[in-house]
Amino acid sequence: MKNFATLLYCVFLGIIGTGPTLAEEQSEHILGPNDVIEVRVFQEADLDAKATLGQDGKVSLPLIGEVSITGLTINAASQAISQKYKQGYLVNPSVTVAIVTYAKKRFTVLGAVNKPGSFFFPDGENLSLLQAIGMAGGYSRVASPSKVTIKRNSAKDPIKIDAKKMAKDGETGTFMIQPGDVITIGESLF
Repeated sequence: MKNFATLLYCVFLGIIGTGPTLAEEQSEHILGPNDVIEVRVFQEADLDAKATLGQDGKVSLPLIGEVSITGLTINAASQAISQKYKQGYLVNPSVTVAIVTYAKKRFTVLGAVNKPGSFFFPDGENLSLLQAIGMAGGYSRVASPSKVTIKRNSAKDPIKIDAKKMAKDGETGTFMIQPGDVITIGESLF
């Protein structure tokens, strides 16, 4: 217990890194529908706003109305909003955008897993195929990890993956899942 307290103290002091900071994670996040953001304009408190991105990718802000920012990073969204304010309202606006709440993104795991169903991505994180299978309780007794099929909205044909080979040797790489993916784990014949 003493070592854990020491570790926490070191993390608190910044002696030991803990991975990317919240600001770094937010700056890399691609904005999408249902993300809740906070927009602040330096020294213009009446223009500050908290808004939810609509399904059309737009957010409504004071004075400038709707701005399309879906598909942009936080920094790019700040620049886009700043440009809108420059067009007839402010001389040199300093705009910051922060994510208040990430939109919940789902994926589904079916077939030979212990807990099939729909799952949410952890806030602001990406997931590999093997992590998604782990969230579904891992393979069942009759599973065939070499027979994994993924249906993706953006792909015409299902994607077939040998997860057994992927887990065994790191050379096959990591397959990252996307929101809306439907992962089906096949069954073995024996």
